[in-house]
Amino acid sequence: MRTRRPRIGGPERLTPTQARALARALLLAEGYTQVAEGARSGSLYLRAPGAAQQIRIADHARTPGRRRQYPQVVASLILASPLSEAMVRERVAGALRVVAAAQAAPAAEAP
Repeated sequence: MRTRRPRIGGPERLTPTQARALARALLLAEGYTQVAEGARSGSLYLRAPGAAQQIRIADHARTPGRRRQYPQVVASLILASPLSEAMVRERVAGALRVVAAAQAAPAAEAP
C-alpha cells in the first residue's frame, strides 16, 4: 500500500492552479470582467468595472516589452507557488489598491 506524500507547502496551501482560480473568483465578485486569456500561457486579464485598468493573473512575470505594449495592465498577480487562501486574498487586495490608485491618479492631476 502506497502512502500519500504531503503536498508541497503543507496541507493548508493551495496549488498555483487553485490560487489562480480563487483570485479570479475574488475579482469577479468585485465586479471585474474577464476580457482576455493568454492562448499559450493561460494568463487571465480582468478589467475594472467601468475603467480601462486591468489586472493580470498568471504563473509568470511579464517581460519589459509586454509591460510597455500593454500599459492598461496596472497589476499582475503572479501565483506560481503554493499559497494559503489568506495570502491569495492579501495579494488580490493589494492589486485592487493598485487599480484604485491608478484610477485616482488622472483625477488628481486634473486642474
